Amino acid sequence: MLKRITIATTFIMAAGWFLTAPASYHEVGEVRTLGDVPEAISNADVGDIIARDLVSLGDGVPGHDEILHIPGSNKVLVSARDEWIWQVDLATKQAKRLVFSPVSPTGSRMVPGSDNLAYFCMARLDYHSYDQGPGLYLLDIEKASFTPVLTRVPLTGRLREDGLELPNFDEKSKAKVYAQPLLETPVASLNKSNSRPMQFCNDLDVSRDGKHVYMSEPFNHPKASSGLGAIPEAITLARNGRVWRYNTETEEVGLVVENSIFADGVLIEYDEQGNETGLLITETVNFLISRAHLTGPKAESYEILWDNLPSMPDGLDRDKDGRVWVGLIKDRSPMVTWLHKNPWLKPLILRVPASWLSSSGGTGFMVLSEDASEVLAYSHHSGEKVRDLSVVIPVEGKLFLSSFFKDNNGVHYVPINSVLKE
Repeated sequence: MLKRITIATTFIMAAGWFLTAPASYHEVGEVRTLGDVPEAISNADVGDIIARDLVSLGDGVPGHDEILHIPGSNKVLVSARDEWIWQVDLATKQAKRLVFSPVSPTGSRMVPGSDNLAYFCMARLDYHSYDQGPGLYLLDIEKASFTPVLTRVPLTGRLREDGLELPNFDEKSKAKVYAQPLLETPVASLNKSNSRPMQFCNDLDVSRDGKHVYMSEPFNHPKASSGLGAIPEAITLARNGRVWRYNTETEEVGLVVENSIFADGVLIEYDEQGNETGLLITETVNFLISRAHLTGPKAESYEILWDNLPSMPDGLDRDKDGRVWVGLIKDRSPMVTWLHKNPWLKPLILRVPASWLSSSGGTGFMVLSEDASEVLAYSHHSGEKVRDLSVVIPVEGKLFLSSFFKDNNGVHYVPINSVLKE
């Protein structure tokens, strides 16, 4: 009898082990040794501004990924987790639903020169199902309607049977930059033989002249999603990240960066003449901020600017004085640091449902100089009042704090002069 029980138990355990095996596209990356937080960040600590000066309004607005100011108005748009774009009136402090999104909305930017059109990245959230696919969409605010702009991208590498696209070059341990986008292809000519669905459009930036839209695709397998869907990638640190460029004049799309780790926030850099020179990119789960050089003597190189950050850097924004604001969505923990040094354990962790894995409530933000070489301020918050700051957005003396936390309520900000004394 005991022997039968032992055999049955062994069979059940083996079946459970097999059934919980991670999907083939969750490939564990190399050993990652996270070091001490740079002194420049610690020395720029201005204390917990959020605990002291937080202001909340727009009751009812759920967790959200982006806040977008409508130029010339006292209103902001909010990319919410309930898949609605909310509109919040800063004067009346009232919030209302404006338009339901075809997919979960993430990063957004106004179309330059327009106060009625905005680009939105869209992605699946928490493995939800959608009738339309992730990608770049255009919102007409007045009509409260979305139009798809880009939902497919050119095949630049080898597409495996499990749907994961591999890089098109042999060097697997570093990111690759293309000053002239690789395989720049008219969107109208993309089909099943020369392209694939864009699996995750996370964040974007639009050039000052409106000609170029740069979009991040943190990872590209067919189950790619934000929220719970991002947790396996945070564990693996696989090099599946890409940045694409869409040309609004020629309606072509091409690859600018590939083989990064979870490319997320994107911010265009310019020279004194206003020419595009590079991109600031956050590798969120890799705790670093990098620069993709598009011109100059370092063209096509990928430079790490800030490494070993105290929290995961997410979205990027720039204020009227050129300073770069960085949302720090979740703190780095000793367990995360240890796990990345011991990746042999990751296949076991990947068998645990993502919803079971705990995460830090700590969050915060920092601000960098215009060239991202200097930390001007850093603020950490325990998560008591607001959690999961995906991006921080300076708007007319206010620093809005986008909270991606699923149980968030309302829109939040702190006065900018609480952070930087003007």
